[in-house]
Amino acid sequence: TEIYTLSLHDALPISVLGVSMAPTAVRMVLVEGENADGATVDEDNFEITNDDQPATMRGTDQVISAILGTQEGATQAGYALRTTGVTWTDPAEAAALRDALAHRKIENVMLVSAFLAAAALAKEVGKATGHAQTALLFVEPDTATLAVVDSADGSVAEVNRRALRSGDPVTELAALVSDAETLGTRPDQLFVVGSGVDVAPIKPALEAATALTVNAPREPDTALARGAAL
Repeated sequence: TEIYTLSLHDALPISVLGVSMAPTAVRMVLVEGENADGATVDEDNFEITNDDQPATMRGTDQVISAILGTQEGATQAGYALRTTGVTWTDPAEAAALRDALAHRKIENVMLVSAFLAAAALAKEVGKATGHAQTALLFVEPDTATLAVVDSADGSVAEVNRRALRSGDPVTELAALVSDAETLGTRPDQLFVVGSGVDVAPIKPALEAATALTVNAPREPDTALARGAAL
Protein backbone atom coordinates (compact mmCIF):
# COMPACT_ATOMS: atom_id res chain seq x y z
CA THR A 1 0.00 0.00 0.00
CA GLU A 2 1.38 3.38 -1.04
CA ILE A 3 0.87 6.38 1.18
CA TYR A 4 0.57 9.79 -0.46
CA THR A 5 0.98 13.01 1.49
CA LEU A 6 -0.27 16.41 0.37
CA SER A 7 0.92 19.52 2.11
CA LEU A 8 -1.48 22.33 2.92
CA HIS A 9 0.59 24.63 0.68
CA ASP A 10 0.09 22.29 -2.28
CA ALA A 11 -3.67 22.17 -1.64
CA LEU A 12 -4.08 25.94 -1.75
CA PRO A 13 -4.98 27.72 -5.01
CA ILE A 14 -1.93 29.32 -6.61
CA SER A 15 -1.51 33.09 -6.89
CA VAL A 16 1.24 35.42 -8.10
CA LEU A 17 2.06 38.96 -7.11
CA GLY A 18 3.03 41.76 -9.47
CA VAL A 19 4.64 44.98 -8.28
CA SER A 20 5.39 48.14 -10.24
CA MET A 21 7.97 50.50 -8.72
CA ALA A 22 7.92 54.12 -9.83
CA PRO A 23 9.98 56.95 -8.31
CA THR A 24 7.10 58.23 -6.19
CA ALA A 25 4.58 55.37 -6.04
CA VAL A 26 4.24 51.59 -5.93
CA ARG A 27 1.38 49.58 -7.41
CA MET A 28 0.64 45.96 -6.55
CA VAL A 29 -1.74 43.33 -7.88
CA LEU A 30 -2.35 39.78 -6.62
CA VAL A 31 -3.63 37.49 -9.37
CA GLU A 32 -4.94 33.93 -9.35
CA GLY A 33 -3.15 31.26 -11.38
CA GLU A 34 0.46 30.16 -11.66
CA ASN A 35 0.74 32.16 -14.89
CA ALA A 36 -1.28 35.16 -13.63
CA ASP A 37 -4.09 34.17 -15.97
CA GLY A 38 -6.87 34.23 -13.38
CA ALA A 39 -8.95 36.82 -11.62
CA THR A 40 -7.53 39.71 -9.62
CA VAL A 41 -7.56 38.78 -5.94
CA ASP A 42 -6.43 42.11 -4.54
CA GLU A 43 -4.63 45.27 -5.55
CA ASP A 44 -3.02 48.12 -3.66
CA ASN A 45 -1.30 51.41 -4.45
CA PHE A 46 0.78 53.54 -2.12
CA GLU A 47 2.98 56.58 -2.33
CA ILE A 48 6.65 56.52 -1.33
CA THR A 49 6.83 58.27 2.02
CA ASN A 50 8.92 61.39 2.34
CA ASP A 51 11.31 61.03 5.25
CA ASP A 52 15.02 61.58 5.88
CA GLN A 53 16.16 58.49 3.96
CA PRO A 54 17.25 58.65 0.31
CA ALA A 55 14.37 57.96 -2.10
CA THR A 56 15.91 54.67 -3.22
CA MET A 57 16.02 53.31 0.31
CA ARG A 58 12.50 54.52 1.10
CA GLY A 59 11.12 52.73 -1.95
CA THR A 60 13.10 49.55 -1.28
CA ASP A 61 12.02 49.30 2.35
CA GLN A 62 8.37 49.92 1.53
CA VAL A 63 8.30 47.43 -1.33
CA ILE A 64 9.85 44.69 0.80
CA SER A 65 7.40 45.39 3.63
CA ALA A 66 4.52 45.31 1.15
CA ILE A 67 5.72 42.02 -0.38
CA LEU A 68 6.04 40.36 3.01
CA GLY A 69 2.65 41.72 4.10
CA THR A 70 0.99 40.50 0.91
CA GLN A 71 2.56 37.05 1.28
CA GLU A 72 1.07 36.78 4.76
CA GLY A 73 -2.26 38.19 3.62
CA ALA A 74 -2.46 35.78 0.67
CA THR A 75 -1.89 32.80 2.97
CA GLN A 76 -4.55 34.04 5.37
CA ALA A 77 -6.95 34.41 2.44
CA GLY A 78 -6.31 30.80 1.39
CA TYR A 79 -3.81 31.31 -1.45
CA ALA A 80 -0.33 29.95 -1.99
CA LEU A 81 1.79 32.81 -3.34
CA ARG A 82 4.06 31.15 -5.88
CA THR A 83 6.21 34.04 -7.14
CA THR A 84 6.51 37.82 -7.07
CA GLY A 85 7.50 39.89 -10.09
CA VAL A 86 8.73 43.45 -9.60
CA THR A 87 9.04 45.89 -12.47
CA TRP A 88 11.12 49.04 -12.24
CA THR A 89 11.97 52.20 -14.16
CA ASP A 90 15.03 53.36 -12.19
CA PRO A 91 18.05 50.99 -12.39
CA ALA A 92 19.30 52.30 -9.05
CA GLU A 93 16.02 51.26 -7.41
CA ALA A 94 16.27 47.81 -8.96
CA ALA A 95 19.85 47.35 -7.77
CA ALA A 96 18.98 48.48 -4.24
CA LEU A 97 16.00 46.13 -4.12
CA ARG A 98 18.04 43.19 -5.44
CA ASP A 99 20.67 43.73 -2.73
CA ALA A 100 18.07 44.13 0.01
CA LEU A 101 16.23 40.96 -1.03
CA ALA A 102 19.48 38.99 -1.01
CA HIS A 103 20.49 40.43 2.38
CA ARG A 104 17.17 39.46 3.93
CA LYS A 105 17.13 36.09 2.12
CA ILE A 106 13.72 36.73 0.54
CA GLU A 107 13.27 34.24 -2.30
CA ASN A 108 11.02 33.81 -5.34
CA VAL A 109 11.13 37.51 -6.26
CA MET A 110 12.00 38.30 -9.88
CA LEU A 111 13.03 41.74 -11.14
CA VAL A 112 11.62 42.61 -14.57
CA SER A 113 12.22 45.79 -16.57
CA ALA A 114 9.16 47.90 -17.29
CA PHE A 115 9.57 47.29 -21.02
CA LEU A 116 9.59 43.50 -20.60
CA ALA A 117 6.54 43.72 -18.33
CA ALA A 118 4.78 45.68 -21.09
CA ALA A 119 5.87 43.05 -23.64
CA ALA A 120 4.38 40.32 -21.46
CA LEU A 121 1.11 42.22 -21.46
CA ALA A 122 1.24 42.59 -25.24
CA LYS A 123 1.71 38.84 -25.60
CA GLU A 124 -1.38 38.15 -23.49
CA VAL A 125 -3.42 40.73 -25.43
CA GLY A 126 -2.37 39.08 -28.68
CA LYS A 127 -3.44 35.65 -27.42
CA ALA A 128 -6.76 37.00 -26.13
CA THR A 129 -7.58 38.78 -29.40
CA GLY A 130 -6.37 35.97 -31.65
CA HIS A 131 -3.59 37.98 -33.31
CA ALA A 132 -0.22 36.43 -34.07
CA GLN A 133 1.83 39.65 -33.86
CA THR A 134 1.16 42.72 -31.73
CA ALA A 135 2.94 46.05 -32.09
CA LEU A 136 3.82 47.39 -28.64
CA LEU A 137 4.21 51.11 -28.08
CA PHE A 138 5.80 51.62 -24.67
CA VAL A 139 5.72 55.29 -23.65
CA GLU A 140 7.81 56.87 -20.90
CA PRO A 141 8.09 60.59 -20.07
CA ASP A 142 11.18 61.11 -22.24
CA THR A 143 11.31 58.06 -24.53
CA ALA A 144 9.09 55.75 -26.56
CA THR A 145 9.78 52.22 -27.76
CA LEU A 146 8.01 50.49 -30.63
CA ALA A 147 8.43 46.73 -30.96
CA VAL A 148 6.59 43.66 -32.23
CA VAL A 149 5.66 40.89 -29.79
CA ASP A 150 4.89 37.33 -30.90
CA SER A 151 1.73 35.99 -29.24
CA ALA A 152 2.95 32.38 -29.28
CA ASP A 153 6.25 32.65 -27.45
CA GLY A 154 6.51 36.29 -26.36
CA SER A 155 9.62 36.94 -28.45
CA VAL A 156 10.30 40.61 -29.20
CA ALA A 157 11.46 41.90 -32.59
CA GLU A 158 11.79 45.17 -34.53
CA VAL A 159 12.72 47.18 -31.43
CA ASN A 160 12.90 50.92 -32.14
CA ARG A 161 13.57 53.22 -29.17
CA ARG A 162 13.42 56.98 -29.62
CA ALA A 163 13.94 59.98 -27.37
CA LEU A 164 11.01 62.40 -27.24
CA ARG A 165 12.80 65.69 -27.72
CA SER A 166 10.25 68.10 -29.16
CA GLY A 167 7.58 70.06 -27.35
CA ASP A 168 4.95 68.00 -29.14
CA PRO A 169 5.43 64.37 -28.08
CA VAL A 170 2.01 63.34 -29.40
CA THR A 171 3.09 64.18 -32.96
CA GLU A 172 6.33 62.25 -32.44
CA LEU A 173 4.42 59.23 -31.15
CA ALA A 174 1.97 59.38 -34.05
CA ALA A 175 4.88 59.43 -36.51
CA LEU A 176 6.43 56.42 -34.77
CA VAL A 177 3.15 54.51 -34.87
CA SER A 178 2.64 55.28 -38.55
CA ASP A 179 5.76 53.21 -39.26
CA ALA A 180 4.35 50.11 -37.56
CA GLU A 181 2.58 48.81 -40.67
CA THR A 182 5.80 48.89 -42.70
CA LEU A 183 7.86 46.78 -40.27
CA GLY A 184 9.38 43.57 -41.58
CA THR A 185 7.44 41.63 -38.96
CA ARG A 186 4.05 43.11 -39.72
CA PRO A 187 1.82 43.40 -36.63
CA ASP A 188 -1.92 42.80 -36.58
CA GLN A 189 -2.75 45.39 -33.92
CA LEU A 190 -1.18 48.08 -31.71
CA PHE A 191 -1.05 47.89 -27.91
CA VAL A 192 -0.10 51.06 -26.02
CA VAL A 193 1.30 51.02 -22.48
CA GLY A 194 2.54 53.98 -20.46
CA SER A 195 5.00 54.16 -17.57
CA GLY A 196 4.62 57.48 -15.78
CA VAL A 197 2.49 58.61 -18.74
CA ASP A 198 -1.30 58.64 -19.16
CA VAL A 199 -1.82 57.17 -22.63
CA ALA A 200 -5.60 57.66 -22.72
CA PRO A 201 -5.45 61.28 -24.03
CA ILE A 202 -3.05 60.34 -26.86
CA LYS A 203 -4.95 57.27 -28.04
CA PRO A 204 -7.16 59.19 -30.56
CA ALA A 205 -4.06 60.67 -32.25
CA LEU A 206 -2.49 57.22 -32.51
CA GLU A 207 -5.69 55.76 -33.98
CA ALA A 208 -5.64 58.48 -36.62
CA ALA A 209 -2.01 57.67 -37.49
CA THR A 210 -2.45 53.96 -38.24
CA ALA A 211 -4.90 51.54 -39.79
CA LEU A 212 -4.11 49.06 -37.02
CA THR A 213 -6.59 48.56 -34.19
CA VAL A 214 -5.26 50.43 -31.16
CA ASN A 215 -5.72 48.90 -27.69
CA ALA A 216 -4.66 50.08 -24.24
CA PRO A 217 -4.89 48.44 -20.80
CA ARG A 218 -8.30 48.54 -19.17
CA GLU A 219 -6.60 49.16 -15.81
CA PRO A 220 -3.64 51.40 -16.71
CA ASP A 221 -2.64 52.07 -13.10
CA THR A 222 -1.89 48.40 -12.43
CA ALA A 223 -1.02 47.28 -15.98
CA LEU A 224 2.75 47.06 -15.51
CA ALA A 225 2.32 45.38 -12.12
CA ARG A 226 0.21 42.70 -13.79
CA GLY A 227 2.76 42.41 -16.59
CA ALA A 228 5.47 41.80 -14.00
CA ALA A 229 3.45 38.89 -12.65
CA LEU A 230 3.09 37.19 -16.03
